[in-house]
Amino acid sequence: MKIRIPTVVLFFFLLSLNSCLDLEEEPILMLNPVAEISAHVKDQKIYATGLISANPQILTVGNIPVVYEFSGDLAIWNTLNGNIIDVSAFSGGGLSQVYSVSADTTGHERFIVIMAGSIKAYSDVGNDGSSSNNKLLSEGDFYQETQFIISDLVN
Repeated sequence: MKIRIPTVVLFFFLLSLNSCLDLEEEPILMLNPVAEISAHVKDQKIYATGLISANPQILTVGNIPVVYEFSGDLAIWNTLNGNIIDVSAFSGGGLSQVYSVSADTTGHERFIVIMAGSIKAYSDVGNDGSSSNNKLLSEGDFYQETQFIISDLVN
């Protein structure tokens, strides 16, 4: 039985067209969240700003998009009595986010600003933008506490 070379080439060409696979490879990563707090005083009010960064360490890139979600609280505490003066719950997405909170400085010398929460990284399976089929890749918590003295911020 003779098999002609063009027939074999055509067979392998058709086989390669039909056997193209759409493989989804999930990224492998670890989150190392970082929270930074800064503050300033203006018009007898302290304004505290918190910056959260997901700070992912990507071990394998993969070919599926990664979605990041933040949630937590940014709060200003009175150091004299331990009461919360103002708190702002936040949630959002992206690699980093900035959140703010403010309080009246009248009668206060020191404030403690605390930012705490978590960051989750999901693979967007199917690249459809829907969170219903996303798969959790990594999760990390963050906590940052900074004390501010009003006289230091004003000068």
